[in-house]
Amino acid sequence: MKQRVSRMLCLLGAGVALILLLDLGCPVRHLIGIPCPGCGMTRACLAACRLDFAEAFRMNPLWPLVLILLVTAVLRGGRLFKSQKTEKRVAVLLLVLVLTVYLVRMILYFPHTAPMDFYEGALLWRFLSWW
Repeated sequence: MKQRVSRMLCLLGAGVALILLLDLGCPVRHLIGIPCPGCGMTRACLAACRLDFAEAFRMNPLWPLVLILLVTAVLRGGRLFKSQKTEKRVAVLLLVLVLTVYLVRMILYFPHTAPMDFYEGALLWRFLSWW
């Protein structure tokens, strides 16, 4: 159990380090130009670390929920609940919540307000411009 938690923490730390050091941004946005449902999550967590909670909620209002679930899953060895049935129900509810927030953010902010802005340098749009 401890070894599994240690591995998960190492992977999480490596992922965060890559994001911060390489400044990669959202891979979906870089590929297709449209923000993904999680766009702004990294910037939201970084803003929260700076104690700039207004900016954190502006970047992605679901950051506290995701952070709590992630920490809980790591501490519990990858499982949030004992019952698999409960985990499935919570996963469906979370999916509905994330997609609802995403649609609202796309309607209100796309295509000109970060993090929900359109990226013209995306690989797909560069490829299509050749045609």
